[in-house]
Amino acid sequence: MIITYDIVSDKEAKLKEAAKIACNFWNRFIIPKSPVVIRLGTFKSKGFVIARAYKPYSNKGVVFGPIEFNVKYLDLYDALDIAGTVIHEIGHTLGIGWNKWKDLFHRYTGEFLLQYWEEVPDLQYMTVETGFGPGTQYSHWDEKEFNLELMTGFKDPTEEVLPVTIAVMRLLGHTVIEELAKLTGLDELMEQAEGVVFSRSDDVEKIDKSHSEKTEIMEELYF
Repeated sequence: MIITYDIVSDKEAKLKEAAKIACNFWNRFIIPKSPVVIRLGTFKSKGFVIARAYKPYSNKGVVFGPIEFNVKYLDLYDALDIAGTVIHEIGHTLGIGWNKWKDLFHRYTGEFLLQYWEEVPDLQYMTVETGFGPGTQYSHWDEKEFNLELMTGFKDPTEEVLPVTIAVMRLLGHTVIEELAKLTGLDELMEQAEGVVFSRSDDVEKIDKSHSEKTEIMEELYF
């Protein structure tokens, strides 16, 4: 099982480069319970939406996570900037914010249920965002407590990754193959991922990436 990408449309190969980094990031830490394909494309808009992610969908055992970037803003960002957004959205495609995730915590407090602390002890210190409305509410770590973390609902110029963001993937059905030892800057982790030489082309070639569905927008990133 692997996380890979499909480029629907691009601009100067920026999305392809970002996708490589983002997939390398997650493939380092987990083996997904089923193949994951991130479908990256572009759209044109004069508005202030930089990127938008759609609700994931499945077909023949493959999970697809569609993400589109506004060509108006792509020139403002390099591959690492874009990769940070893709890494965040892959986190959602892997289950943060939907399906089983919704059963892990108290809806009113955002605190995780005691029964999950044993498998992921750090969850006793975590809370889920309960405010800000659809797209952010119940789908991210709490913004006030963890505002610079990768999986909060608002993007920051400098972000970091908590070990629990990797560890919680166990509860979503994935296999964690490497723990993140400590709080680490996202830039540092992306630079490490950028240097990885991909060696699983045979696994990727077995995946049918062609299926496409139109689903509702799950999250938008604004300029």
